[in-house]
Amino acid sequence: MHLKKLELQGFKTFAQKTVLEFLGEGQGRRGVTGVVGPNGSGKSNIADSLRWVMGEQSMRLLRSKKSEDVIFSGSAKKPRAGFAEVSLTMVNDGNDEIDLPEIVITRRLYRDGQSEYEINKKAVRMSDVVMLLAQCGVGQRTYSVIGQGMVDAVLSASPAERKEFFDEASGLKPFQLKRQSAVLKLEATRENLQQAEMLLREIEPRLSSLERQVKRLKQREAIEEELRGLEKEYFGGAWAEIRERLRTGQSEAAEAKKLFAERNAEAEKIEQELAALEKATPVSSELREVRQGIDALKEERAKLRERQIRLESRREVAKVQSSKPWSPLPLSKIIDRIEKLNSSHDELLQELGKEAPDMAKLKKLATELKSAHESLLSQLQQPAPEVKETPQDPELEKEMAALLKDTAAVSEKILAAEKQLQELNAKDDKARSHLFELQRALTAKRHDVQREEQRLSAANVALARHETRRDAYLAELRQQAPGLEGDVEKLADAINQRKNDGELEVMRSRIQRLRSQLEFIGGIDPETIKEHETTKLRFDTLSTQSLDLREAMKSLQVVLEELDKTIKERGDVAFRQLNHEFGIYFKKLFNGGDAELIKVEPEDEGGGEETGEGEQTEEQETTAAKREATGIEIHATPPGKRLKAIALLSGGERALTSIALICAIMAINPSPFVVLDEVDAALDESNSRKFAEIVDSLSDNTQFIVVTHNRATMDKADVLYGVTMGDDGVSQLLSVNLEGREATKNPR
Repeated sequence: MHLKKLELQGFKTFAQKTVLEFLGEGQGRRGVTGVVGPNGSGKSNIADSLRWVMGEQSMRLLRSKKSEDVIFSGSAKKPRAGFAEVSLTMVNDGNDEIDLPEIVITRRLYRDGQSEYEINKKAVRMSDVVMLLAQCGVGQRTYSVIGQGMVDAVLSASPAERKEFFDEASGLKPFQLKRQSAVLKLEATRENLQQAEMLLREIEPRLSSLERQVKRLKQREAIEEELRGLEKEYFGGAWAEIRERLRTGQSEAAEAKKLFAERNAEAEKIEQELAALEKATPVSSELREVRQGIDALKEERAKLRERQIRLESRREVAKVQSSKPWSPLPLSKIIDRIEKLNSSHDELLQELGKEAPDMAKLKKLATELKSAHESLLSQLQQPAPEVKETPQDPELEKEMAALLKDTAAVSEKILAAEKQLQELNAKDDKARSHLFELQRALTAKRHDVQREEQRLSAANVALARHETRRDAYLAELRQQAPGLEGDVEKLADAINQRKNDGELEVMRSRIQRLRSQLEFIGGIDPETIKEHETTKLRFDTLSTQSLDLREAMKSLQVVLEELDKTIKERGDVAFRQLNHEFGIYFKKLFNGGDAELIKVEPEDEGGGEETGEGEQTEEQETTAAKREATGIEIHATPPGKRLKAIALLSGGERALTSIALICAIMAINPSPFVVLDEVDAALDESNSRKFAEIVDSLSDNTQFIVVTHNRATMDKADVLYGVTMGDDGVSQLLSVNLEGREATKNPR
């Protein structure tokens, strides 16, 4: 990898587009490019532009106060530029990690603060540029660009800062960047894991509550399904029974009505024949009076029979209405009854706690408590306790008894009158034998009519009972299962086997028990299932994410361990080589003496305990990082002296020591290119020649761009760029090829 071209436009004093072309690899060396010019001409801005295009953010190192200071600010004869742009072109000549034959890195800054980075004309992030340069072995903070004052800064730096400089120069920067990226990913993964676990802890109680509600809802659905099936079977079977009984009752009533009409017609026919015979055969006044009395009594008895039928119908209706469907106690009433029982218990316990309890009061309290328990239990138990026949209305019963008594009295009077009639008829039996036969036949028919009338009355009462039960059934159906009202006929037809009263009562009790369970479960929002599914899906997703994050943390831990191992192994090898080369160059520059690099290990603070599953806590990672961040001390003893501390060296000795150190770094890990910005300014003529020879020897593996005033260094340059500045405040270039010794005005 070597520099091919550097293009500047609007950067500091280079207002116009300026191009610096560098020699490629030839004759076994990469060459030296010198940049010379008077003070203030802007030649150091070339070094600044290289540092800036490689991603430098420090305004101090760029000799600026704010970012827009790198844009040409204008002069009396030249307006200011709207942006600053620097493009660095590098040729890949053997780096297998990069599959680009030529790399063009561009950085552009506008006055509004907008900044752009490009690699081969494609927009990228600054971190991409830094990573690419690290893969190339170049960094904006390493020895690739060494400016004024940075030579002594290596010696003045702290051991940790010096170690960072050496690591980057030793080619460890890509691994350190990867390690830093892995640490950041690990921290982000840990934060994500904490957030996921926090969300799981928040969701878990709600999910448990929803699962309980869904379980109850499923129980409710099962109960409702069983209840619907039982209701269909119960109401269908009950309607089939009621319908059959209604049909039977209606048939019996119609049959009784028909027989009654027939018997009554026969009796009327005999009466008509008897009346005609009586007209022909005069009847005694006594006999007529008796017959009239019998007719009056029979009419009275018929009225009493009619009243009796109405009363019996009222009594049957009252019986059916009194047997209303049983329903369980509401939950609020159950709670009230239980609170009353608790109060009675407390009163009983207080009475027992007295020294001389009142036995009569104790017995009374115990009896009341037992009665209350039995009452509550009888209303809560399933099936509902069988309802006993309730007593009828006393007034109704009294009226019925009086009616029966009157009916019996009238019947006795009729019997007595008929007996008297028979006695009267017997006196004139022979004369009126046919009349008597008709009368006897009429009496017999009257008895048949009476029997049929009683049968008809019983049939009407039974029919009224069935109709009342039908009405009660329909009322219960509308109250408990209104949706089945239109399907009762189909349900009744679907019943294969007729249900008896016992089976229907068992089913009814089961239905009441299921309704009680539904009331106990209470109403549950159907949206609960959807919320449960959503919450469960989120919980499972977070659980899976937590497991994935834990696996990712394990993988990152493995990557960190491998990177730490690689950094340590390569760092140790590079440090030994650097220490060796530093001693050689130090002796070469000082013509003797001794110099070495010493690692400064931090105090062992003790390792923390490892957490489960091989994870490390944040404190352990910090401790491990501190353990790796070893510093480097420099001990230098010039010939003829016993000094070791860097602070005791003179300015020239410090400069030579810094140069020796930089040369050692370039020797063990040659950079593709190195920019030296007046590094040799503090050297005398003799040391300048030594420095120039070292640069010339290192140029076999490293391309040098040297900003200098030193003749010895210029003498080793293959190409010289002269920087001048006119009265317009704009820097311009003159290029000199020392091989051809031809000078031309740079047309760019």
